[in-house]
Amino acid sequence: MSTVIKDFRRVKVLSNSEVYPGYFLLSFETPEVIVVRPGQFLQLRLVDKGQFLRRPFGIFDQRDKSIDIFYKVRGDITTKMSALKAEDSLDIICPLGNGFKEQNKKDLVIVSGGTGFAPLNFLAKRLSSKEGLFIIGSAGSESKSFTKLVKSLDLDILIVSEDGSVGEQGMVTDYLVDNISSNSIIYSAGPLEMLKKVYKIAKDKKAETQFSFESHFACGMGFCWGCALKTKNGTVRVCSEGPVFNGEDVLWEEL
Repeated sequence: MSTVIKDFRRVKVLSNSEVYPGYFLLSFETPEVIVVRPGQFLQLRLVDKGQFLRRPFGIFDQRDKSIDIFYKVRGDITTKMSALKAEDSLDIICPLGNGFKEQNKKDLVIVSGGTGFAPLNFLAKRLSSKEGLFIIGSAGSESKSFTKLVKSLDLDILIVSEDGSVGEQGMVTDYLVDNISSNSIIYSAGPLEMLKKVYKIAKDKKAETQFSFESHFACGMGFCWGCALKTKNGTVRVCSEGPVFNGEDVLWEEL
């Protein structure tokens, strides 16, 4: 079993399926088993597609010698990714960053917004034997499709959509207040404004928090400082010291 970190690997696509219009689940085979923790990420480059900078993706799942990533088509690179087929090749650097720290003695609440669902699915799978609540939110009905990817979990699942097309209508934070206490551990990923609201609610309830921050990484390995984040411990790099941080450490007023 390989424990080498920040290693370049050529991998082969196993499948690339559209689970909802514009949202894809890409699975690829690695040469050996890679030790990955929930919350870590990888940097991906398409082979022979004229891609200059690698793109970061949270790890959605891992099984032996295969890794899944969950992505939304947003621009040129992800559009090209959506056309990938089995046996196509990719270059990856994996694993990168620091992941979630599991707290088994706390009441578990997981809160995702949009593609923040990706790293949290991996975490939920690792904590599948623990009871808790997984709040999955999105702008529209895509969150219903996300839940179909969550399997064999003891967690209660609450679907929330901003437009009310599926599940409960509103924001995920609307349903957080009544489901946490000072004994809760909250894991969250999603848009920055959502994370700010989650932290405020958690702070009022004296709940513990861990957040996975999204950022447009350039190098993904801490060289360029293009993803700086201000914390109580000074300025850090989301890609290197993160992307997961304790909520109490972040200077939210600086974001």
